[in-house]
Amino acid sequence: LDKAQTITGAEDRASLIFIMLKDKEQAETVAAALQSSNYTVVTWRDMNAMIVQVEDFANAYMTIFYLIVLGITATVVSNTLVMSVFERTREIGILAAIGMKGRRILAQFLVEAALIATLGVIGGIIFGGAITTYFGIYGFPMDISKFGLTGILLENRIYTVLTLDNVIYLSVLTYIVTLVASFAPARMAARMEPVEALHGK
Repeated sequence: LDKAQTITGAEDRASLIFIMLKDKEQAETVAAALQSSNYTVVTWRDMNAMIVQVEDFANAYMTIFYLIVLGITATVVSNTLVMSVFERTREIGILAAIGMKGRRILAQFLVEAALIATLGVIGGIIFGGAITTYFGIYGFPMDISKFGLTGILLENRIYTVLTLDNVIYLSVLTYIVTLVASFAPARMAARMEPVEALHGK
């Protein structure tokens, strides 16, 4: 180390200082605050462009995955409520015949959809939370050399993290998708003519 300092002319001086932040999103702000003509400040993104590309790809992949799952959710909920409307045609007719307004019938089916969404969210939090916690402790084994990331200080395991922001975001999104998907079947039930509904038409 002494010889290296002598060769580079860096005796009794630090040539490189690493600063670790709790929040990686603050890197740009901190770098701008520390920038000076006496030294150069670079962020982890500047130093690890390859990792940033991998992270961006992973985020894009997860976005597509979420869209597929939400699309399947919307289809299942919509089909379930359509079948429910057909199976309960006479019940809807009776409710309409005794004076229940269309908007109340609409609200009834939307409440049922909300209950389905609630069960789905609770099940998803329990099941997904258990899986995320497991891999947060033990991680996914991954050889980073296969991705051309040699020479980078990374573990050969990827650990999952469960954040409250993601749980809230996905839960709210699930409710929105469920209610939107259930609106058409619920509206169909609300617009049924009492006489036709009583005859099962």
